Amino acid sequence: TDLTDEDAVRVDYLDTDGQGIETQIGDQVDAPTHSGIVSFDDSNYKVADTVTVTLNDADLNTNSDTTEVYTIRAGTNDGNKIYDRVGLVDITISNSSAYGRLLDITFDDAAWSSYTCDLDNNVNTPATVDGLSTTGFTLRETNSTSGIFVGTFQIPQNYCTGDNTVSTTTGKDLEVNYVDYSDASGELIEVGDSAGISANTGSVSFGRSVYPVPFDPSQYPTQNTPHTIASTDSSISGDTVLHIRVNDPDYDISGSGPDTLPASKVTVKLVRGSQTSHNLAISDAPIEEISPISGIFELDLALGHTFTCDNTGLAENNPNRCTFTDTPYRIQQGDIVTVEYTDDTDASGNLNTVTDSATFDLRNAVLQTDKSAYIIGGDMILTLIEPDFDLDSDETESYPLDLIEWDSDADILAMGQSENFDPEPSALRETGDSTGIFQVVIEIPEKLPDANGEALERGEQIDLEYIDYGPAGADFVGNDDEDIELTIFTSSFGATISLDKKVYSWTDKVFITITAPDHNFDSDLIDEIGDTRDDPIKVSTRENSIDYYRLVETGTDTGVFTGEVILTGFQHDADGEPGDTDAPITTTESSRNNIAGPTNGYLQAEDVDGLTVSFEFSEDDTVIGSAIIRWNIGEIDWAEASYPASGNGLVRIVDPDLNLNPESVDNFDVDVWSDSDPGGISLTVTETNEATGVFEGQVSFTTTDESSGHRLRVAEGDTITAEYEDHTLPDPYDTSDDLDVLSTAIIGSIVAPLERAPVSNARIVDTQEQTLSSVSVDQQILVSADLKSGQDKDQDYAYLVQIQDADGVTVLLSWITGTLPAGSASSPSQSWTPTAGGDYTATVFVWESITNPTALSPSDKVTIQVS
Repeated sequence: TDLTDEDAVRVDYLDTDGQGIETQIGDQVDAPTHSGIVSFDDSNYKVADTVTVTLNDADLNTNSDTTEVYTIRAGTNDGNKIYDRVGLVDITISNSSAYGRLLDITFDDAAWSSYTCDLDNNVNTPATVDGLSTTGFTLRETNSTSGIFVGTFQIPQNYCTGDNTVSTTTGKDLEVNYVDYSDASGELIEVGDSAGISANTGSVSFGRSVYPVPFDPSQYPTQNTPHTIASTDSSISGDTVLHIRVNDPDYDISGSGPDTLPASKVTVKLVRGSQTSHNLAISDAPIEEISPISGIFELDLALGHTFTCDNTGLAENNPNRCTFTDTPYRIQQGDIVTVEYTDDTDASGNLNTVTDSATFDLRNAVLQTDKSAYIIGGDMILTLIEPDFDLDSDETESYPLDLIEWDSDADILAMGQSENFDPEPSALRETGDSTGIFQVVIEIPEKLPDANGEALERGEQIDLEYIDYGPAGADFVGNDDEDIELTIFTSSFGATISLDKKVYSWTDKVFITITAPDHNFDSDLIDEIGDTRDDPIKVSTRENSIDYYRLVETGTDTGVFTGEVILTGFQHDADGEPGDTDAPITTTESSRNNIAGPTNGYLQAEDVDGLTVSFEFSEDDTVIGSAIIRWNIGEIDWAEASYPASGNGLVRIVDPDLNLNPESVDNFDVDVWSDSDPGGISLTVTETNEATGVFEGQVSFTTTDESSGHRLRVAEGDTITAEYEDHTLPDPYDTSDDLDVLSTAIIGSIVAPLERAPVSNARIVDTQEQTLSSVSVDQQILVSADLKSGQDKDQDYAYLVQIQDADGVTVLLSWITGTLPAGSASSPSQSWTPTAGGDYTATVFVWESITNPTALSPSDKVTIQVS
């Protein structure tokens, strides 16, 4: 009942106040009812789908402090209309309707309840069908105050109809009915919602449209006669695997795991023209769903190269009879395989049959490599494209390497028969599922068939062969064959030799670089060359040599090899020290006999000699690098042209011949003297670094102390001299000759010639040294200029004045001489009295003297206007 307005809940109270007067006090509140709504979460379902029922009615929220739950009244169909419904039992009204019924589920208006029904209207085969109560359905409030209730159940496959028979739910209407005992107007009404229950039309398909023809691996020869694929790898069956998928969500009836499809629903047959085989997919094992709730079921059927055609026990009109007459019963190119799926209930609710088909085919193979030429010891990627070997599209397959034959001058063999190929993986491996491309990485061996076999040569031709026993056009594998051939070569890139110099001295270190890509045998390792009879390196001068000298690769996969050899010269006094004979040879005879390289090579050289490096990089092919060996004339210099008397001087000598040990810093003595001390000192000069041939020594200058050690007594203006004797001279000198090599510098400042007494500010003045702005005829004037000493010593000079008229005719040339003290300045002048007006130019020169016209300064000019 709707409790609003006059029917609202009211409280009245009679209050006696302090005066003893009674007053009635009251209040009321409305308690309205609400209209309920019930709904499904979808408009269409199939068997096993989960259905969500939502009921929204605030009137059912009778206690806002708890979450309320309404449950099914379980029981059997004993006449009480509440069982298998949400509600209360044993409450009826006058018309015998179930007054306690709150909500129920119906199929085509027949209540979903537990009954014992006749199966297919056969009274002799009763069947008990579960009702809503067996699903555990409940209406649970979403929270304590929402008034919204939710329940779920799963669509059953069958239900018991009102006429006491079992019927499928597919194709029926699904209804939910809610009895609202008091809607917003306080009236009893029934509301509901409906949805359809339908089936899906199933489909069936092969995983591929074209399949390779299966074969007998025991009859498929390899190149290793008399072995076959089967005798080489027993795991290869030769069967073609058909992956057949049935897509029918109607069989996805389990909500918790994968379901199954009866194998009897699928029929697979082979067709050749009018001939058909029996069902090749007969099995008692059900077909499994590929994943929960997918509704997709997969059958994996392996077909061998032959099949049976036995009709024993099959009637003449049995559709599964085999009608093949071609024998033997062998699968051939062009055969068609069909699959048929029987769908008991399609989308229209009827029985339906769907099919798919594929063909068997043979295709030509292709043999490939990643390059056409390979370094011996390098890796080769060998690829066999053979679609006929892709028997299972869901697996990565492998085939023996013996299917490929190697034919070269070194050997002819099946490639699986030599460990020297070092295959990775050990067989031809498919690059992925269903690619039909098989690859292996092998090493181009140095020798075949083993380490003691025949060596491969540079540029050797290699013929690879695969025999395709199922080429396109053949009826079946083994019916025909075709040779698939490929030619490759070992590389013959040659080699080059580089030396770090074109000219060496007698004790230099020689750096050898050989670029030989063909000898980069292993791209993952550092290779070596030169120390075997197969690839000898010889380093020689004209009289001496090192055989089988080893060089080492600069890094992995570079093909560049390096090493070094030290030239040891011969017994000779190189530095001129009395009683001293330099002997650069530092190795004993024993160590010489054990030279291997790449850094322990020593080779004697003469003062005039030649160096040759040879490398036999392949049979009958040798590359050579060469240089000359000779002595040099040394050079000596002071680092500066002049030094202060209390400073330091640096002597530098460049003489590669005195680099007697290229692996250490050498030194020797030179003579240094001055004008103040002609006896001088012996200065030790030291090599700037190993093997530079550049030597330096520092001298300290003093004006007060005696010469000693590296200290030299000097005076201002002295010439200092550094000298050494070069005992290693080139042609046309001989070993007994020597040459004095010297260099000089001065103590004191060195001034540029034109900066010794620079002249400036040429001008016209009178006899009182006052500058004139105008000059008259017969007026005596002076041509004056400023001189400034640019040196720290006195300087004699001649001051010359030349005056020329506008035509360039000299009208005056006069001079005076003098001495300009160190660091001083002067303003000399020359007198002139003009006898005629006009424009004149006076030029001032400063020379060392009248007899030595060496300029001490650039000239300066002044213009004179005479009126």
